[in-house]
Amino acid sequence: MSIPAILLILTVVATYASLWKLFQKAGRASWEGWVPIYNLFIWQKVTSRPWYWALILFIPGVQFLMLIIMNVQLAWSFGQRGTLNTILAIVAPFYLIPKMAFSEDITYTGNLNWRKEGKKGGTREWADALLFAIIVAFIVRTFVFEAFTIPTPSMEKSMLVGDYLFVSKARYGAKIPETPISFPLTHHTLPILNVNSFLDWQKLDYYRLPGWSEVELTDPVVFNYPLGDTVIVEDEVTSWYQYKRNFGFRQARTQNEFEKNYRSYEKAAANFFLRNPQFTVKVRPKDKKENYVKRCVGLPGQTLEISDGLLTLDGEPLRDIPGLQHDYILFTNTTITNVMKDRLKEDYGINYSDFRTNQIQPYVVSLTDVQAEQLGAMNYVDTMYKDIRPKEVMWNPGAVWAIYPNHPDYDWSRDNFGPLLIPAKGMSIDLTLDNLPLYRRAIEAYEGNTVSVRDGKIFINGEAADSYTFTLDYYWMMGDNRHRSQDSRFFGFVPEDHIVGRPSFVWLSLDQELDLFDGKIRFSRMFKGVD
Repeated sequence: MSIPAILLILTVVATYASLWKLFQKAGRASWEGWVPIYNLFIWQKVTSRPWYWALILFIPGVQFLMLIIMNVQLAWSFGQRGTLNTILAIVAPFYLIPKMAFSEDITYTGNLNWRKEGKKGGTREWADALLFAIIVAFIVRTFVFEAFTIPTPSMEKSMLVGDYLFVSKARYGAKIPETPISFPLTHHTLPILNVNSFLDWQKLDYYRLPGWSEVELTDPVVFNYPLGDTVIVEDEVTSWYQYKRNFGFRQARTQNEFEKNYRSYEKAAANFFLRNPQFTVKVRPKDKKENYVKRCVGLPGQTLEISDGLLTLDGEPLRDIPGLQHDYILFTNTTITNVMKDRLKEDYGINYSDFRTNQIQPYVVSLTDVQAEQLGAMNYVDTMYKDIRPKEVMWNPGAVWAIYPNHPDYDWSRDNFGPLLIPAKGMSIDLTLDNLPLYRRAIEAYEGNTVSVRDGKIFINGEAADSYTFTLDYYWMMGDNRHRSQDSRFFGFVPEDHIVGRPSFVWLSLDQELDLFDGKIRFSRMFKGVD
């Protein structure tokens, strides 16, 4: 048992054994301290706090903050108002609470009216109100709505860079926090300090409250990034697993050598990053992984395939999604000037950032079908075509096997992918060496099993296995900006326990490419629903 767990148990036992005496000092019946749950409401009476504060102790994720506040209020009610005693109430209640209960020198004073105590009274009351406001905001953020910002163009034109929106967590059912000890109103990192905003001393099992809707096909969805369990802080855009493949490949003498021994090279790469002080490697629990937003384009049990950019499910094309974008290769008879780009943005909504150049083609432009027709009609355009990638095994040193399942036996590309069966809860599959790369991460990382291969046989948790039954539902998520999105084509399935919520509406939208008086605020998008 860990030291934090021991201290937590010690605190609970010490508090429970002391309440009867504290209540007696406060003029209450001593038996009230022995009755579970009821004694929490009496605690509020003793400290002159609202009775409903006791209910907050039963809300995962906020109960530890509430307990700290209650301990401080209890200390103040017994005259322990100094800085040292306040600190002890926070970090060592297992010492201070029994001391208050059984020391003859400590008596009940009540939770004083600080206004009558001097100039500090107003500050104390405001601090008390602020703490409770933080708790309420924390509850809303955890179980109802959370603010979210669109940082990349992966979902254009549905969601734009600079959109500020609210995500409904209640729609699919809010998840009970699996890492309940965390700093309020933060995700995984404390601003400025750049340290973890959570403690993993206690972890709760996955549980989702009832919602009023299931994840449906073509829903925009916010979810925890599946590969975000381990990150290199200096570059969180590239996954830890891609880092290992890239580094391992560079250490191998040949492609063939890396392919035969890639797991050994990846292990060596991990050791390098963990020991190198230039890199900060962090492990994050499931609910503290980075949040992503994409569109659900595949449901549990469906078979997905992409052929030359056309996505089908069980052989049927996915319904049209307005604003879907692809990269186009553009040849022109002149240089596209900034003035021309200004006109394209103003008239057709083609952003400056939609244009890229490289050493082979003059321009690579991200466009919708409508925009492609409009741009193709310009007199300075010679040739334009959609940038469709054929199947290939990626040996680019900066993106080795970047396409899921990130294995040399699969030559899938972003535009030619599959077919792939998406796992569903209770679904059984025949497990072979051929399809193991497709489902290994789901079996190991998401469902908590150990997988190994010995002498051409698959072993799960040490036992030979030729089939597997999934315990979770999985989804396939892709960005509307098909060629500029890190999505399931790169990281694979999204488990049901990673689903966070559904974007609800945009409350503010700022164009990152324009100044304030040039149309920076996109008023037409404000308070607009997200589809």
